[in-house]
Amino acid sequence: MKYEIKRAPQDFIVEEITQDGKVLQIGKKYVFDLKSQGDQLVCVLEKTNWDAHLAMKKIAERLHVSPTRFGFTGTKDKRAVTTQRISIWQVKPNVAELKIKDITLKPLYYSNQRVELGDLQGNRFTIRVFSRKKPGKQPKKLLVPNRFGEQRFGTTRPITHLVGKAIVQNDFEQAVKIYLTKVFPAENKEAKTARRKLARSWKTRAWHDALEYFPKNLKFERTLLGHLELDPSDFVGAVRRLPKFLQLMFVHAYQSWLYNQILEEVVKKKLGYETGALFGTQTQPKNPVEDKVFKKEKLEPADFFIKQAPELSSKGERRALWINITDFKILEQGKGYAIMRFSLPKGCYATSVIDFLFKTKKR
Repeated sequence: MKYEIKRAPQDFIVEEITQDGKVLQIGKKYVFDLKSQGDQLVCVLEKTNWDAHLAMKKIAERLHVSPTRFGFTGTKDKRAVTTQRISIWQVKPNVAELKIKDITLKPLYYSNQRVELGDLQGNRFTIRVFSRKKPGKQPKKLLVPNRFGEQRFGTTRPITHLVGKAIVQNDFEQAVKIYLTKVFPAENKEAKTARRKLARSWKTRAWHDALEYFPKNLKFERTLLGHLELDPSDFVGAVRRLPKFLQLMFVHAYQSWLYNQILEEVVKKKLGYETGALFGTQTQPKNPVEDKVFKKEKLEPADFFIKQAPELSSKGERRALWINITDFKILEQGKGYAIMRFSLPKGCYATSVIDFLFKTKKR
């Protein structure tokens, strides 16, 4: 049974839940705390159909400051209407006056503490799902497999885990090659043509030529090529030229992909495991399923210490295999659609809940 979400950004609303349990509601007005002190201006960032990193980069351009001044709790869905807290170092509350299409900044207070990744309790989702299938009776609670969603791996080009695997294998040339040349159907013709052309000429190291024909909108690809043009064999250095969040995302995506393999086995075999491994230097297989996945990938814990780029190494951790949702509500049902609301802890994916309800329906 097929379903569809995100026909429009307004169909997918994500409202951050702060560490003290407050929901940053869409459209809510806030009074700035004039008595607050510190060099970090904490704001609510409300945006529509914006990537979080690009939104902050645009704000930084308008303020004539570096994007490194920004702190944020995490990335939200791009094709959505979202709220989240961010902090900006040494700026004034008049940032609220910035006029950027589909972006609103709402200053809250000054603080000595920068907003960091993970500084939230979770997110509240309000989602319109288009499907002939109905979600059924409203459950008092819902136990859902805690899968990493497609956003973790890329939607147009699901390659982040493949790049991450190459990095864990300390094969940075392969990591760069995958990022630059792997083609997927959803990309436009110009991008596909450029990637195929580079793949055919890879051994010639014609990085300057590639910069001439790679589309200007492929900024990260052009960053890699720009570095290789200056140092043709420095693939580690090329990866290090990418934004830090993206570098880390590669390794994390590979860990997430391995975790999903474990979860699929647990669901299929109806096992009672409560947690699954996000493999790392200090996280080893704990049961036969994890051992099977670990051995299939020919992994050792030490592999997650990235010798050529130690800053990308990961200790690993354990993650809950199930999400227990207790505030699930069906707000509206009509012909061919349903609107539902629920909250998830940080790091959990709403798309996994929707997929469970409208596609898999397996527990």
